[in-house]
Amino acid sequence: MDFETGSTVGDYQIVGTLGAGGMGKVYKVRSLISDRIEAMKVLLPDLANEPELGDRFLREIKVQASLEHPNIAALHSAIRVENQLLMLMEFVEGTTLEQKLKDGPLPVAEAVDYMRQVLSALEYAHGHGVIHRDLKPPNMMLTPSGVVKLMDFGIAKAATDRRLTMTGTTMGSLYYMSPEQIQGTAGLDPRSDLYSLGVTLYELVTGKRPFDGDSQYAIMAAHLEKTPVAPITVDPNLPQLLNDVILMSVMKDPNERFQTAAAFRNALGNVAAPAPTVAAAAAVAAPPAAELVQAQSRSKRGLWMAMGAVACVLAVVGVIEFGPGKGTKAAQGPASTPSTSTLTPQINPVPTAPPVTEPQPAAPAPAPQQQQPAAATQTPNPLPPASKPVRVNPSAPAPPQQAPTQTLTTQQQPAAQQPAVQQPPPQQPAVQPAAPQPQNHDAAVRAALQEVREQLIMLNPRASGIRSTLQNMERQQAARGLGLNASLQEPLQLMNSYLDEAANALNSGDAASAKSFKDKAEKQVERLEKLLNR
Repeated sequence: MDFETGSTVGDYQIVGTLGAGGMGKVYKVRSLISDRIEAMKVLLPDLANEPELGDRFLREIKVQASLEHPNIAALHSAIRVENQLLMLMEFVEGTTLEQKLKDGPLPVAEAVDYMRQVLSALEYAHGHGVIHRDLKPPNMMLTPSGVVKLMDFGIAKAATDRRLTMTGTTMGSLYYMSPEQIQGTAGLDPRSDLYSLGVTLYELVTGKRPFDGDSQYAIMAAHLEKTPVAPITVDPNLPQLLNDVILMSVMKDPNERFQTAAAFRNALGNVAAPAPTVAAAAAVAAPPAAELVQAQSRSKRGLWMAMGAVACVLAVVGVIEFGPGKGTKAAQGPASTPSTSTLTPQINPVPTAPPVTEPQPAAPAPAPQQQQPAAATQTPNPLPPASKPVRVNPSAPAPPQQAPTQTLTTQQQPAAQQPAVQQPPPQQPAVQPAAPQPQNHDAAVRAALQEVREQLIMLNPRASGIRSTLQNMERQQAARGLGLNASLQEPLQLMNSYLDEAANALNSGDAASAKSFKDKAEKQVERLEKLLNR
């Protein structure tokens, strides 16, 4: 069969060659019936008569046909021409992530976006019982519109397939293979794909692979034995949270990695969330922050992954409460023009001025008062006590009062009092002396919250590893008809509860409670680690 450019195969005309792998070759073709451009994959000519490879190719067609997702290249059809099996697929125009890496590491936002798209595809595939097993940059195609298409399910394995891997062989690309895949473990699960994707993400943001070597054996040994250099060591500009997410994804023990593609994707979503600027933070309203907190409380097991987002929310709330110049303009209103319109704004200072709540009737203004007996008699108390401008700060000298403001006080003046000539005293500071105290207080609170937040970020990976280990133990016990040991259940429940309470206190700005619950959670973590010999 002729696959040269311009030749015809069945109802398709060969337009060009797209690429070749170890098992097949891919051509760009045009349908003579619909005029649609497609991709045609065929077995290499010298392998066409290999029965096992023919079976593998047929399984690839069936796996691809079972998947329909916007981030997975779609199968259009499969046909036989002269005893040759042909796979006709969606033609994806663009460039592979491997080609993009030739220009150097990708910006963090781009790399995270691409990997989240791939994880969306994996979440769908894993949900349909399909493990890709060959995730690497060459198998990820980026379209001009920024959509990533996952390709080449040639060695993908369905959950029900027991014949796929030949005895004594390993499949996939060594640089990206999981330790259990290198060891030839029969029961590979989706966590193997997540390891390969973690290696890919490492390479996208650093431009280097986490494991390398001058031979296949050296590369395999590195996957099995060596700890990768932290990405943030390769590039100190990388976000700390991204560094932690990558390191968790490439843990040797599958139980210590992300357990699902959805969990991995959510963690990267927190990395992708931009930190608000001061100007943007000042415009953020409370409801969105509340929604974030509620969403985080619904995802207890993914708590540490969401700490970056919680930090952003707390920073926003802190800026809102500590906005520049709040209340100071009202406090600095000119004392030389004491009228109701200029003094009234002082009645509602910033929420951080508690003296407003309790007026002191024993502190009348010392300045002579104008005679307004009729007004005083007819309007003894027109406003609530908390609205009296002269009671904003009892510790400060009272501002001068003129005749128009006498209706705002309960102090009655005798009718025979001699009119006084206005002698404005020096300008009074009114509320001004109290302003620095809330600022210092807020700065201390924010510092305390930040300290607890950092401690929780360090503690939660340990808690996450414990949860994964106990979940695995619980599954094994359940298979034997047993439950998890009570000596482990109690500290696990306490650890989860204390971590939740610490997060809630952190969200509400209560640093003392957050630290107390964090300390209690840490004791349970240490207790569980001791029980598990970690």
